[in-house]
Amino acid sequence: MLDLDLTRPAPHPQTLAEAQQLIDALWSALGEALGRIEKLEDQLQADSSNTSKPPSSDSPKQRAERQRKPRSARTRGAQPGHRKHERVLVEEAAVDNVHRVFPAACEQCGGSLALHAEPAIRHQVFDLPEVRYQVAEYQLYRGDCPCCRRSTTAPLPAWVPSGQMGAGLLSWIGILSGQFHLTTRQIQRFLGEQWQLQFSVGAISQAQGKLIPWLAPLYHQIGAYVRQAAVAHADETTHYRHTERRWLWCLGTPLAVYFLTHYSRGKAAAMALLGQFSGVLVTDHYAGYNDYRRRQLCWAHLIRRLERIAQRAGEAGQIGQRLVLIAYTVLRTQHRWQAGALPPNRYYRRMHRLRQSLRATLERGQAGNATRTANQCRFLLNDEALYWTFLGDPRIPLTNNLAERALRPYVIWRKLSFASQSYRGDQFRPLVLSVIETARRLNISTSRLFREVCTLGLRREPITTRLPLPAPDRLQLPR
Repeated sequence: MLDLDLTRPAPHPQTLAEAQQLIDALWSALGEALGRIEKLEDQLQADSSNTSKPPSSDSPKQRAERQRKPRSARTRGAQPGHRKHERVLVEEAAVDNVHRVFPAACEQCGGSLALHAEPAIRHQVFDLPEVRYQVAEYQLYRGDCPCCRRSTTAPLPAWVPSGQMGAGLLSWIGILSGQFHLTTRQIQRFLGEQWQLQFSVGAISQAQGKLIPWLAPLYHQIGAYVRQAAVAHADETTHYRHTERRWLWCLGTPLAVYFLTHYSRGKAAAMALLGQFSGVLVTDHYAGYNDYRRRQLCWAHLIRRLERIAQRAGEAGQIGQRLVLIAYTVLRTQHRWQAGALPPNRYYRRMHRLRQSLRATLERGQAGNATRTANQCRFLLNDEALYWTFLGDPRIPLTNNLAERALRPYVIWRKLSFASQSYRGDQFRPLVLSVIETARRLNISTSRLFREVCTLGLRREPITTRLPLPAPDRLQLPR
C-alpha cells in the first residue's frame, strides 16, 4: 500500500516509468479506500429493517426514519357490523350468592304487582375474595418403652413435604417466574403483598430448584416430540450467567417448543439441540446449522439482506431492488395459493419462473464490479436451493417466525430479570419455558399442570403426568 504523507509536498516523478508506478500505487490505494468507505456506509445503513438486529438497537435517527404503515381511514374500536362479545352468564347453581330484588309497587300507579316466577334480568358481578395462606401443622409425638426404656418419635407421613412449601405455593413460584417473568425479589414481594407470606430470596430460589427434577419428564417428552416432527423451527438468542455470555437455543413446532441452554453458539450446540431430528429444519442463514442440509432458509431474513443491498448506490442498488421485488413476489404468490386464489399448476409454474429470475439476478450481482455485493450474491447462491425446500411439501413455511415468537417471552424475561446466577438457574429456565410454552400451545392450564406435578414430587412418587401431544407427522422428501 502507498504511504501517503499529506504533510509533505506531492511527489514529482522524473520518468514515465516512475509516473506509471505512482499511478498504479494511487489506484490501488483508491480502491482500498473505496472498499473501506463502502463498508462503513453499509454499517451506517444497518438497522433492524435490513439486519437481524432488534428494533430496540436502532438509533433515534433510525427510529424517526422508519417506514410506517399508512394510517387507516377506519376509526378505533369495533367496526360497523362487528359481532358483540358478551360474557356468558354463570349457571345459577355455580353462583356463590344470589340476591333477589323485587319491585315494591307499580311504577305508574303504585298498585300491587303479580310477580313473575323467573327474573327478567340477571346481572352478575365478579370479584376477587380476600385470600390468606393455609397452614397445616403436623405434631409428632414421642413415646417411651417401659421394657428397654428407649424413646420413639413418630415420623412424618410419606406424603407430607419435608420443607415449608406445599404444592400450590411451589407451582405458583414456577409460574410467576417462567410465565409472568417476575424476578425472585418480585416474587418475594408478591407473596408478601397478596398472601402475607414471608420467604427469603434464597428459599424462593431453592423452590425453583425443586421443580427441576419434577419437570424433567415433561421436558424430555417435549424434546423427543419436536425431534420426531416433520418440520421444526430453530433459533437462538443470548443468555447470561452473571456476566458470562451463553446461548438459549429453541427447537419448536406449532404444538411444542423445546429450549436448551448451552455455553456455545457453534455447530456442536446446534447438533445437541437437534439430536436425532431428521425432518425439515426452518432456520435463518446462520452457519451453525450448516451441517444439517434438510433445511428451509427463512425468506424474512433473506429480504432483510436484500433490502441492505437495495439501499446501495449504482448498479448494486438496482440489483438489490430487483431481488427485493422477486422475494416479495414469492411471498405474495404463496399467500394467494394458500387463500385458494391460484390453482396448484399455476402456483408451481410461477414459483419456477421466480426461482429462475432470482438465480439469474444473483449471478448478475456476483459478476458485477461492486465487491461487497458480489460476495454477498455469491454467498446466497451457494445455498440458493435451501430457500426453495418449501416447494417439496405445502406444510413447510417460508419464514422462521414460529421460533422467533417462541423466543420473545424469554427475551422479555431476560430484560426484566437480568441473568441467571448459577448452574441451577441455567437448568431451570429452559425446563420451565419449555413446559409453559408447550402447555400454552396445547391450551392447558399451567397452574393445574404444575400443581399436579408438584403434588407428585412432594409425595416422592414418580412423575407420571404427561402432556397430550399427538403423534408427529412425517414428510416424504428426497434426502
